[in-house]
Amino acid sequence: MKLKKVYVGVAALVAAVGAGSGVAIASWSASGTGSGIGLTDTAVSLVVTAVTPGSNGASMYPGGPAGFVYFTVKNPNPYPINITGFTWGTPVSSNTSACPSANFSIDTNAPTSTDLPIAANTQSGAYQVFNVVDLAHSAPDGCQGVEVTVPLTVTGAEQ
Repeated sequence: MKLKKVYVGVAALVAAVGAGSGVAIASWSASGTGSGIGLTDTAVSLVVTAVTPGSNGASMYPGGPAGFVYFTVKNPNPYPINITGFTWGTPVSSNTSACPSANFSIDTNAPTSTDLPIAANTQSGAYQVFNVVDLAHSAPDGCQGVEVTVPLTVTGAEQ
């Protein structure tokens, strides 16, 4: 009888261990594959704005050296930009009746490359680019004190 109790006790113990193991073995696992998405930002155009230099910035006279151009650049991007190039458009007189735009031209030596850093989300101070606009030697008196607007495209890249 004692041996029977031992067998029953061992059998109960084995059953309890087996039941516990069964729970551990019965737990489920799972895995999966797929993908995530990252999104790149979209570059926003720089904004170039003409700046009036005031009378101290006047640099042109008939037949004289090429005049200066003044502007600011706003960088609305979340990263710094380095301006590396200029493309100059056709100058336009602010008083075409007294001083036709034909009196102005882009100098053949006007700079087309540069190195102007602009921080992220900022507007630059005023830039002054030398030797850009020529005033004809034959320009009339009506060209005195006239502003000339020079269309400008700047190019660059992230720093």
